[in-house]
Amino acid sequence: MKTLSSSILVLAALAAVLAGCGGGDGISVGNCLNEDENFLVQPSQTTLDGQSPAGVSFTLTLYKDGAAAQAAAAKKNKKFTAVVENGVIDFKGNPSAFAGAPPAKISKVELNAIKRCMDKAKG
Repeated sequence: MKTLSSSILVLAALAAVLAGCGGGDGISVGNCLNEDENFLVQPSQTTLDGQSPAGVSFTLTLYKDGAAAQAAAAKKNKKFTAVVENGVIDFKGNPSAFAGAPPAKISKVELNAIKRCMDKAKG
Protein backbone atom coordinates (compact mmCIF):
# COMPACT_ATOMS: atom_id res chain seq x y z
CA MET A 1 0.00 0.00 0.00
CA LYS A 2 2.88 2.33 0.77
CA THR A 3 4.31 1.81 -2.72
CA LEU A 4 0.97 2.56 -4.37
CA SER A 5 0.47 5.81 -2.46
CA SER A 6 4.08 6.84 -3.17
CA SER A 7 3.58 6.16 -6.86
CA ILE A 8 0.37 8.18 -6.91
CA LEU A 9 2.12 11.06 -5.15
CA VAL A 10 4.99 10.99 -7.67
CA LEU A 11 2.54 10.91 -10.60
CA ALA A 12 0.55 13.80 -9.13
CA ALA A 13 3.73 15.86 -8.70
CA LEU A 14 4.83 15.04 -12.24
CA ALA A 15 1.42 16.04 -13.60
CA ALA A 16 1.62 19.37 -11.77
CA VAL A 17 5.09 20.05 -13.16
CA LEU A 18 4.05 19.16 -16.70
CA ALA A 19 0.92 21.28 -16.44
CA GLY A 20 3.10 24.21 -15.44
CA CYS A 21 5.47 23.63 -18.35
CA GLY A 22 2.72 23.20 -20.91
CA GLY A 23 1.04 26.40 -19.85
CA GLY A 24 4.25 28.40 -19.69
CA ASP A 25 4.56 31.17 -22.25
CA GLY A 26 8.23 30.49 -22.92
CA ILE A 27 7.75 26.87 -23.92
CA SER A 28 4.80 27.68 -26.19
CA VAL A 29 6.54 30.71 -27.72
CA GLY A 30 9.71 28.70 -28.34
CA ASN A 31 7.83 25.82 -29.91
CA CYS A 32 5.94 28.23 -32.18
CA LEU A 33 9.14 30.00 -33.25
CA ASN A 34 10.79 26.67 -34.07
CA GLU A 35 7.82 25.01 -35.77
CA ASP A 36 6.01 27.91 -37.45
CA GLU A 37 8.55 30.70 -37.99
CA ASN A 38 11.88 29.03 -38.93
CA PHE A 39 13.74 30.19 -35.81
CA LEU A 40 16.11 27.92 -33.95
CA VAL A 41 15.58 28.43 -30.21
CA GLN A 42 15.91 26.50 -26.99
CA PRO A 43 12.50 26.85 -25.32
CA SER A 44 12.27 27.39 -21.58
CA GLN A 45 9.78 28.96 -19.20
CA THR A 46 11.15 32.50 -19.14
CA THR A 47 14.32 32.77 -21.25
CA LEU A 48 14.76 31.60 -24.83
CA ASP A 49 18.18 31.57 -26.46
CA GLY A 50 18.49 31.08 -30.17
CA GLN A 51 18.86 32.35 -33.69
CA SER A 52 16.52 34.15 -36.05
CA PRO A 53 15.96 32.85 -39.59
CA ALA A 54 18.51 35.46 -40.75
CA GLY A 55 21.12 34.03 -38.34
CA VAL A 56 20.96 36.73 -35.66
CA SER A 57 21.65 35.31 -32.19
CA PHE A 58 19.38 36.60 -29.44
CA THR A 59 17.97 36.03 -25.99
CA LEU A 60 14.26 36.57 -25.38
CA THR A 61 13.41 37.08 -21.72
CA LEU A 62 9.74 37.02 -20.75
CA TYR A 63 8.46 39.15 -17.86
CA LYS A 64 5.17 39.13 -15.96
CA ASP A 65 3.81 42.08 -17.96
CA GLY A 66 4.70 44.80 -20.44
CA ALA A 67 5.63 47.31 -17.74
CA ALA A 68 8.21 44.93 -16.26
CA ALA A 69 9.61 44.29 -19.75
CA GLN A 70 9.88 48.04 -20.43
CA ALA A 71 11.66 48.57 -17.09
CA ALA A 72 14.15 45.79 -17.85
CA ALA A 73 14.78 47.08 -21.37
CA ALA A 74 15.47 50.58 -20.05
CA LYS A 75 18.60 49.20 -18.36
CA LYS A 76 19.97 47.78 -21.63
CA ASN A 77 21.64 49.32 -24.67
CA LYS A 78 18.86 50.46 -27.03
CA LYS A 79 20.96 49.56 -30.10
CA PHE A 80 20.78 45.88 -29.20
CA THR A 81 17.43 45.62 -27.43
CA ALA A 82 13.82 45.34 -28.56
CA VAL A 83 10.61 44.97 -26.56
CA VAL A 84 7.71 42.87 -27.82
CA GLU A 85 4.72 42.77 -25.48
CA ASN A 86 6.07 41.31 -22.21
CA GLY A 87 9.37 40.17 -23.72
CA VAL A 88 12.79 41.78 -24.01
CA ILE A 89 14.95 40.69 -26.93
CA ASP A 90 18.70 41.18 -26.49
CA PHE A 91 20.71 40.71 -29.69
CA LYS A 92 24.07 42.21 -28.68
CA GLY A 93 27.25 40.49 -29.75
CA ASN A 94 26.28 39.72 -33.35
CA PRO A 95 28.95 40.36 -35.97
CA SER A 96 28.52 42.77 -38.85
CA ALA A 97 27.23 41.37 -42.13
CA PHE A 98 30.31 42.84 -43.83
CA ALA A 99 33.28 45.03 -42.91
CA GLY A 100 32.25 48.49 -41.79
CA ALA A 101 28.58 47.63 -41.45
CA PRO A 102 26.72 47.89 -38.14
CA PRO A 103 26.23 44.65 -36.19
CA ALA A 104 23.38 42.40 -37.31
CA LYS A 105 20.09 42.89 -35.50
CA ILE A 106 16.63 41.38 -35.33
CA SER A 107 14.52 42.65 -38.24
CA LYS A 108 10.98 44.03 -38.06
CA VAL A 109 9.76 40.90 -39.87
CA GLU A 110 11.38 38.72 -37.21
CA LEU A 111 9.98 40.89 -34.41
CA ASN A 112 6.52 40.43 -35.95
CA ALA A 113 7.07 36.66 -36.00
CA ILE A 114 7.98 36.74 -32.30
CA LYS A 115 4.84 38.78 -31.60
CA ARG A 116 2.68 36.26 -33.51
CA CYS A 117 4.08 33.44 -31.40
CA MET A 118 3.60 35.38 -28.17
CA ASP A 119 -0.01 36.07 -29.15
CA LYS A 120 -0.53 32.43 -30.11
CA ALA A 121 0.86 31.29 -26.75
CA LYS A 122 -1.63 33.51 -24.91
CA GLY A 123 -4.41 31.86 -26.56
